Amino acid sequence: MSDSSGADDRSARHVWSAGRYPAMAPNMLPAIARLVNAAGIDPGNRVLDVGCGTGNAALTARRSGAEVVGLDLAHGMLELARENAALAGYDDIGWLAGDAEALPVPDGAFDVVLSNFGHVFAPDSTAAGAELCRATKSGGRVCFTAWSPNGVVGDLTEVLTDHVDESPSDPWSHLRWGDPAFVREQFADVADLSFQRRHLEFRYATPHHFWREFAEESGPLSPVLRRMDDDESRDALRQDAVAALEEWFGDNAIRVEYLQVRAVLE
Repeated sequence: MSDSSGADDRSARHVWSAGRYPAMAPNMLPAIARLVNAAGIDPGNRVLDVGCGTGNAALTARRSGAEVVGLDLAHGMLELARENAALAGYDDIGWLAGDAEALPVPDGAFDVVLSNFGHVFAPDSTAAGAELCRATKSGGRVCFTAWSPNGVVGDLTEVLTDHVDESPSDPWSHLRWGDPAFVREQFADVADLSFQRRHLEFRYATPHHFWREFAEESGPLSPVLRRMDDDESRDALRQDAVAALEEWFGDNAIRVEYLQVRAVLE
């Protein structure tokens, strides 16, 4: 993928911020461990991590003995992933800049394709889902996670749409991947498809801290929020969002529901 200004603009719109994401990334580690375990990765398997972010899923797969390639649209994320791999002593993980809607890899090149809250943010859901399957060999596994529309992320998205009249992208689009019916439509031709409802605990001192990192600075709602230049409107949105979060907050944590998906290709 080239370093064109168009690519940089697309990256800014559709991926999480590399600036604050590392502070939140440890909250994702349990989901990554479960995802890699569900994929049944064996030593020597070829694994592609789509939307690799700071590289935690790629590193986890590498620890299982896999040959791993991590791919992300954001060059800043890839730099962080390379640094994390170097810290772990792995110099054999490949890192690619690329788009989930047009993966720069051959057909059937991987035994396992992973996406931990990654490809779900692609604007063209059908293209992204098809690309995951295209890159996976016959009998291989596609495993991914997506936020649930019925959990706290759905509630926050509903608050957001109450305050934002227009957005260049649909803030609800990634939540479709958290609906098993939608996933079945996208993966109608696979040999086997299974789902598990899971939860992550995001530990913060107050709901305000969760909102700041998960929404305003690095989370899936941040691209829309960054376009709000009216401080009064942002403050009103924050107040309503924190009120919604109070319903999910307890023991200094917010439980966030997500869907784990495992597909075995024909």
